[in-house]
Amino acid sequence: MARLVVNHPSLAGTAHELGEHWTTIGRADGNAFQILESSVSGRHCEVRLRGGELEVRDLISTNGTFIAGQKISAGVVKPGQSLRLGDVAMRFENSPPLPGTAFNSKMLVTRSNENTPPAAPPPVAAPAHVEPEKKQHVLLVDDSMAFLELFGGLCAEFSKGAWQIHTAASADRALASLQERAMDLVVLDIGMPLLDGLQLLGIVNRRYPGLKIAVMTGLASDSKRADALVNGAELFLEKPVTADGIRTVFNMLNDLISWNREGFTGALRQVGLTELIQMECNGRHSSILEIRNPEMRGQIYIEAGVVTHAAVGALVGESAFYRLLSFTGGEFQVKPFKAPPQRTIECRWEFMLMEAARVADEETSHYKKPAVPAVPDGVNVALSGGNGQ
Repeated sequence: MARLVVNHPSLAGTAHELGEHWTTIGRADGNAFQILESSVSGRHCEVRLRGGELEVRDLISTNGTFIAGQKISAGVVKPGQSLRLGDVAMRFENSPPLPGTAFNSKMLVTRSNENTPPAAPPPVAAPAHVEPEKKQHVLLVDDSMAFLELFGGLCAEFSKGAWQIHTAASADRALASLQERAMDLVVLDIGMPLLDGLQLLGIVNRRYPGLKIAVMTGLASDSKRADALVNGAELFLEKPVTADGIRTVFNMLNDLISWNREGFTGALRQVGLTELIQMECNGRHSSILEIRNPEMRGQIYIEAGVVTHAAVGALVGESAFYRLLSFTGGEFQVKPFKAPPQRTIECRWEFMLMEAARVADEETSHYKKPAVPAVPDGVNVALSGGNGQ
């Protein structure tokens, strides 16, 4: 039996049994081994058994991860050696299991749940009967091997074999993977060592123009969202922590990978442009819709599913938006997102589309000549005045 035994005054007796899958250790909820001590980071490190030793990777912790007193970014703990997370020391024990004992790597033993039976293993999905003709190659980039293992495995299962998952735990490995083969989608974490995800995003976007990129982070903020979208990301997502959350994120990524948006063109009919705006906004995409007819050309800026700016001729803002949707002929094209020169629209896109439809209906009714009903022979028709007399 392999386990980590905590040696700390306030956590005496706390232990965690280990297996060959990566296990995250940290203070925050969602870690497989949660240690509620202030010197331990929310996501501090991750460990897994490798032979009779314990492989350890620090996750950019605040107070560091130490093996036998030496600070490490990655290392190996031998049986009997100490592992320290911040101020919390623990001992790695690895002894053969007792005869007839089945080891369950999912077991978590702490003082608060020693009598809790181990969770049942997750059901194994039935294999797909038909192999997809073409696989979508998806590169997942995250400094946590535990997250890559979990998220990548569930995405492969949800795709029913349509996704071929590639993983990279560092920026250099991600760039090497992109050189080795063409990818259909890259999903980047922001919190990366040495070269963070936003820097990597800029490099990938410049080297591989047109490649679909999504940014996913556990520390989402408006400023990070804006930076990611400006630097070429098409989606900015909060990192899921449950299987249901992973399924939701997978569906959004699958929608992105399936739709060839950049360079998409179409004939300018109001219903076609309206539907495109709805798809972009509902999908929380970021793009520039360029709309043109023989006389004019304008743009509608959509940022993370929000219409932020429109311009055509001398018009900007909502008036420009309504003018562009009033075009009855021409073309439109979806272009990669760039930050608008200014933000001129605060109104929600749903209300603006409703208003554009109302104005179009009024204009159609205004120019339509009223039909005169036919009068049968022998019938006299009296035209009444406004008072009904």
